[in-house]
Amino acid sequence: MALISDIDIELDRVPLTLVGADALPTLLSAVEELGGTDIVIIADSGVRATGYVDRVVDALRPRPCTVHVVPPGEPTVDSVDAAATLVRDARDAIVIGVGGGSALDIAKQAAVVSAGQTGIEPYLLCAAPLPGRRPIVAIPTTSGTGAEVTRTCIVSDRSGRKLWTWGDEMLPDVVVLDPVAAASMPQAVTIGTGLDAFVHAIEASSGQRRATIASAPAQRAMELVVAHLPRVVADGSDLASRQAMQEAAFLAGIAIDNCGTGVAHSIGHALGTLCHMPHGVAVALGLLATLDWNAEGAPDAYADAAAALGCSVDDVASDFAALCNRVGLAEVVSKLGAPIDPDEIAGAMTAIENQPMLGNNARAIGDDDPAALARRTVGLWHVFRP
Repeated sequence: MALISDIDIELDRVPLTLVGADALPTLLSAVEELGGTDIVIIADSGVRATGYVDRVVDALRPRPCTVHVVPPGEPTVDSVDAAATLVRDARDAIVIGVGGGSALDIAKQAAVVSAGQTGIEPYLLCAAPLPGRRPIVAIPTTSGTGAEVTRTCIVSDRSGRKLWTWGDEMLPDVVVLDPVAAASMPQAVTIGTGLDAFVHAIEASSGQRRATIASAPAQRAMELVVAHLPRVVADGSDLASRQAMQEAAFLAGIAIDNCGTGVAHSIGHALGTLCHMPHGVAVALGLLATLDWNAEGAPDAYADAAAALGCSVDDVASDFAALCNRVGLAEVVSKLGAPIDPDEIAGAMTAIENQPMLGNNARAIGDDDPAALARRTVGLWHVFRP
């Protein structure tokens, strides 16, 4: 039995979280508690087009708000730096991110970088301590990334490498889980982000850093995804299931923030770097390509996943594949571009920015495994795109 002194688990605080379709009208009082003068809302263009950003602005009246719409796609150093300049120029700003994981990651990084005088580049891969922060509010409009409750952000450098930043400073102060915010999400985004939440949960609960106290939220997240993702794919206006999916993403975010991710994310980041594949789709492919291999080599690590899925460990991989088929992942993948060479995938998987994911994987990764798993990924791609 492990002694307490042998255990290396740290559960960080969870932000003040406002939950439900009636949560948005209570936002103003929570924001008032944060102090600050100006409010800078950082949102993606798709959410702005739905009118939801206007609802956020209305909920914050009479506080004046500046709305900054970020470019489409995942965060880049340029998009983070542009947002940080706006926050830096504001008076004692509160930063509110509204959108999917990309918008939230830009908002979180801008709130931190704006406390210094440089852009984001000096802080990539924790190369330098973060300079400070402004108060952060996160309003997710997708249900998968968990960015609203993590201390990690994604950003691509100018060469296109998908990197990360990390720090306690990037954990939001307030979160709003409003199912109405997700109700207009396109079906392909619903599928990809919903599977992203499942991948987060299963990798957190099976990785080397797994621990009951930290991964228990992951088990509940998996249960919620299995029960509710097919429902929101079938009917995007189902607010009860939209709420359940937001809660699943939130719980899975707590899990990965404390327990990390594994090889499916190293593959996902490689696909994101090489062909700019949407993150949720990329990690779902990574999990499909590796889950049976992982469960065969580390079966004890998948007991929680099996319990959540209601199956044996031997059937975890096939049950996840059945979920992907049920929600239509194949149709989403069929509309994406051509696959990358497996050698390029393996090279990106093992790059320094992806080493923490490989090191945390449930099954130890040998020297020849990245190439083999990359070939599995490309083979799976051809199954989806015959």
